[in-house]
This record gives sequence, structure tokens and C-alpha cells, in this order.
Amino acid sequence: MKAHTIPPIVKMFQTETSLNYNTIMGVNPKTEKNKLPTNILHLSPSNTSGFNVCAFAKNCKKICLHFSGNPAYFSAKFKARINRTLAFQKDNQRFIDLLILNICRNFYKNDSKKIGVRLNGTSDVLFETKKAFVSTAMSDFIYRKFSIYLNSGEYQNIFDVFIQNKIDIQFYDYTKHIVNRDIKKLTNNFLYDLTFSFDGFSNLINIEHCKKALDLGLNVAAAFNIKKTENLPEKIFVPEFQRTMKVLDGDLSDERFNDEKGGHLVGLRFKQPRGNRISLEDVKSFCIA
Repeated sequence: MKAHTIPPIVKMFQTETSLNYNTIMGVNPKTEKNKLPTNILHLSPSNTSGFNVCAFAKNCKKICLHFSGNPAYFSAKFKARINRTLAFQKDNQRFIDLLILNICRNFYKNDSKKIGVRLNGTSDVLFETKKAFVSTAMSDFIYRKFSIYLNSGEYQNIFDVFIQNKIDIQFYDYTKHIVNRDIKKLTNNFLYDLTFSFDGFSNLINIEHCKKALDLGLNVAAAFNIKKTENLPEKIFVPEFQRTMKVLDGDLSDERFNDEKGGHLVGLRFKQPRGNRISLEDVKSFCIA
């Protein structure tokens, strides 16, 4: 195979899906605040693509930041995210190939220094359950193109690819999915930093899951209905959680992996989505205060 020639099976998948590993992930205004260069994958949230990639979404369906930004770009943005989601559903393995290539590319661009990766920008996929396979052709291409050596073979998941090959990637995400997940294994073995997401007091299942997450030592992110210029409270008592919680300012950056750990509340000032009609009741149902 010629130097810098992408493996044929990957090239075919890109052609069939109109995807490109160079652009499959990007940045958003929040990740651009990070000190650590961070790329994020945006799928089409909840069941907006016809496939549900957010199993425990309820109040957040209307409030989702998927509907934020400049309306002039909505059509192209929504179409691209649906396309990625359909491609992921079509072939998990080939899609993960593109993610691996994108991560290697960005690591190389950052002079082989640590980078951040969020795979669930507008989704809640259990990527730890998706096996990854690095073919000999993929390994050769990555080494020739990015000077990064990945051993060929099967891996438990995409996190394992980079851990086993000692490539310094900080994976992190927000999630509402805690059912049947080995949180200790994810955070310790796979170095995958997770922050649980509050979905409003009307979502009783989410309340129970928040309490479980807190008991496991995860922080919980929640929206406050205050202006972006207002300060968040230092502490808040949440009766439903039966505890007083220290509030961390989650708007300073998206680097949740640097947050003080131990069951704290990550406060996020509520952002009005411009691409979806919501009521005051919708906002009240979603915010913690």
C-alpha cells in the first residue's frame, strides 16, 4: 500500500456515507473555552434521526443545545448530524475507524501532546460497549500519516485503543445513563471522565439516577435559570437529593475532568435554544433553580 493511502474499506465507507475522518468531529463554543485542545462529536440527539441515541432523555429533548446557534446554519447542521447518526447505525466499526483517525490526526496536529475528546456532544451512546478493531492497513496508514503507532488487533472499545498504545487522550462526557454501567471500571480502567446530567424534578427516573451517581462520587451538572452575568450560588440544598451541595461553575470551561470530585453540583447557566419553541414551564421543568 502506498504511503498515506487510506485503507480501501475505510475509503469506501466515507464515500458511501459522505463522511470524512478529518471533519467528523469539531469544536463548539464551550469546548473552545478549554485550555486542552478538545474535539467533540455531534450526533442527532434523542430520536431526531429515527434512531434514539439518548435513552434517558425527557425534558432535555426540547431544551437541547442541538437547537442553539445561528438559525441560518440549522438546515446544514441538522442534516450533517442526522447523516453521522445514520452512518453510525449502519456500521459501528467503520464509524469508529473514522473517529480513531480523527483523534490521531488531532493528536498529531497538537505536536503529539495531550488532547481532549467528547464523543457525546449531543448524544448519550455507551461507547464502552462498542468494540474497536485496528487492522494492519489502518495501523500502517496511521503510522505513515501521523507518526503514531497503534498495535493492530481487537480492543474492548475506542478508549482501550489509546490506553493500550499509551496515547494521551482525555475522554470525557456528560451522561444520563447510569443503568448497567460499571462506573468504576470506566473511570479507573478506561480513564473516561463522566459527569451525570440532571433533567428536571419532573423526571423521577432521572432523580433516582442522580442520587445513584452522587453516591458513586460523580458530580451532577444542572442548569440554573439565571442571566449569564449572574453568579451561581456557592451551595444549594436539593431536597430531592437529600443533601446540600457545593456548586462549581461549569460555564468557565468544558473541562469537567478538572472539576473537584466528590458529588458536587456543576452549575450551568440556562441557554435559550433558538431552533425550538419552548415555554416558561419548559424552562422551569428543566432547571434546578
